[in-house]
Amino acid sequence: MNYEINDVEKAKVGNKTAFENLYSAVHRDLYKFAFYTIGNSEQAKDAVSETFLDAYKGIGKLKNTDKFDIWIIKILSGKCKRQMREKYDKVTIQNPKVIQFDELTGVEGKTDNKEEKIDLEMAMSILNKTDRMIVTLCIIEGYKSEEVGKILHIKSSTIRSKLNRSLNKLKKYLED
Repeated sequence: MNYEINDVEKAKVGNKTAFENLYSAVHRDLYKFAFYTIGNSEQAKDAVSETFLDAYKGIGKLKNTDKFDIWIIKILSGKCKRQMREKYDKVTIQNPKVIQFDELTGVEGKTDNKEEKIDLEMAMSILNKTDRMIVTLCIIEGYKSEEVGKILHIKSSTIRSKLNRSLNKLKKYLED
């Protein structure tokens, strides 16, 4: 995530423009994380919106301004987990393989080929939500296993082994 530490410091003291700058800098990355985690565009947008509302209310309590990205992803992670619980509590569960790919056109991707994006989305849907979060944070967002461990409250060694297993599952799925 690319954001200015100066904007975080200004937002902490109530500067609305600085918070808007933070929103502009990170909302796409947060949407990608939420979408890959939840697998539903509307629920991902809701989770991101709720995250920014909570972040706006609580940014004054943020102790370490250079950890803004970890802080906001922790908030989003909680929102995604809640969305997933609500999703699975309902009788009708949306098939995670039926994904609205046109929503991804504005999101930077690792590939320009639409078929490859579809294959990757379908492959991601075979992973459980924790593994999807780990792959999204480590591979797509570029976080280190230690940072992901702090976000998800999991040991970094567990993150590395889950990431390795998940990547092997994805590789096998994409090769078949």
